[in-house]
Amino acid sequence: MRVGVFYHPDFAERGYITLRHRIKPAYEALRRQDYANKLLFFEPSVSPLHQELLQEIHTDRHIEAVKAEGYHEVALLSAAGVVSAAEMLAAQQLDRAFCFVGAGGHHAGRNYSWGFCYYNDVAMAVLRLNQLGVKRILILDMDPHSGDGTRDLVALDPNIVHINFYADENYSYQDNKLNNYGILLENATDKDFLQALEDNLPKAENVEFVIVIFGHDSHCEDYGDFYLTIDGYREFTHRMKTFCGTRPLLYVLSGGSNPQIAALAIPAVIESLL
Repeated sequence: MRVGVFYHPDFAERGYITLRHRIKPAYEALRRQDYANKLLFFEPSVSPLHQELLQEIHTDRHIEAVKAEGYHEVALLSAAGVVSAAEMLAAQQLDRAFCFVGAGGHHAGRNYSWGFCYYNDVAMAVLRLNQLGVKRILILDMDPHSGDGTRDLVALDPNIVHINFYADENYSYQDNKLNNYGILLENATDKDFLQALEDNLPKAENVEFVIVIFGHDSHCEDYGDFYLTIDGYREFTHRMKTFCGTRPLLYVLSGGSNPQIAALAIPAVIESLL
């Protein structure tokens, strides 16, 4: 099984201040694992294509605002890694992939962003997949804060199934557009979450490509309002693998600030992808 890991040192050095301190401990913990030699490691870089995708997804006004805040380079580099992973999966050069990031993406809409997010990496990857002929895509967001930016960008695409598990109705972005499913799970445990997963995955039976937005702020010792565990992440990933079968599976890191949890959760998820 060919599993790729996309990482750049700038994510730890120049990433958003609340998120970046988890990156290096998690990456170093991953490289120490016995199974690390089974993984394929890639260091992303920004190309003109990524600039073009960014301009398609976000307004010039939003891009200029991000530049003024000082996170343009690391946010675009993060998105470039996600796009590159999606391309390699679509080309069958990889079977599964995990992307580290220096800034989040799922709270970034076309002309706004908040919550440690600047550019919507997943929406940029979806656009690139569409260009490559991949149309039917599942975006499953298990970060406990609702992915309003992703919904803003993909809500009108009939080929996208967007399943969004979230913990607080104050952060929800509900609508009735096409294949959008916002699942409120207040104070969810592993059992609650896995049951909701089984209940909702059938909505995406016919997709060609699966993207998971993975936030370890869903862990019981991080800042979100889910109460998941490392074992829960492992079981979740095994179920996603079973659901995907031979279809590509891409994990994109999202929220979470606890370095100790990151150093456990991220290697556990990546090991489960093998």
